[in-house]
Amino acid sequence: MAIRLSTALRNFILEGGSLKQAFANGKLKLYTGSQPTTADLAPTGTLLCTYTVSSGAHTAEVSATGSLTISGTTSGSIDTVTVNSVDILGGAVTHTGNHNTTATAVAAAINNNPKNFMFVASSTGASGVVTIKAKPGLGTLGNGWAVSATATTATVGTFVNLGSGVAGVNPANGLRFGDAASGALVKDTSQAWTGVAAATGTAGWFRLLGAVADDESDDTTNNLFHRLDGNVATSGANLNLTSTSIASGATQTISTFSVTCPAA
Repeated sequence: MAIRLSTALRNFILEGGSLKQAFANGKLKLYTGSQPTTADLAPTGTLLCTYTVSSGAHTAEVSATGSLTISGTTSGSIDTVTVNSVDILGGAVTHTGNHNTTATAVAAAINNNPKNFMFVASSTGASGVVTIKAKPGLGTLGNGWAVSATATTATVGTFVNLGSGVAGVNPANGLRFGDAASGALVKDTSQAWTGVAAATGTAGWFRLLGAVADDESDDTTNNLFHRLDGNVATSGANLNLTSTSIASGATQTISTFSVTCPAA
């Protein structure tokens, strides 16, 4: 089996995400040659075609982002962190005695909170800043959502609402999947997955990409991008095409596409 999942995609699935969610409003690219040894690597071969909905220009999704800053006395606890008045912290975090390491602990608590389905937090440790970003799928919906927090002894402030740090952008012309059945996730039958070939060549492999912008550079260190690679042929491959011979300027169509989860 030539299906290969990027590290970010595997992490996403292991932490409660789904393939359907990971690739909602994404795109599919067709290349010549053989696929890379892992989906974290930059693509090999020549890009032949990019598939979107009805060959429309793909607009990448941008997640709305905000932040908060821990300051003041280096003791006590951070008790709540809320976005749009919903607590995403899941319980008080004791101040470590250092604002930077406390920010890291708060970000970890947000990400490990099983009741938090909509946001991901991070911190570089610098100046006690906790960055809060909407997960893919919210687009512009999160813009303007208020970030707030409460604390005991310590101070939390300098709140930057979601969309003020980075404005959320809705994706456009992205591919979607329908409902899973019999262990397989199939393309949304209401969509036409097509693209105009950018080059002439023989298709050898494909890469399915998520909705966010991904320049497909090496992602072995940062593990940021959802990618799924597979081989291409006219039969018996992960993606079967009527013909693997692609002519520049010709419209290409994927009529059926499915990802199967093996039973064993």
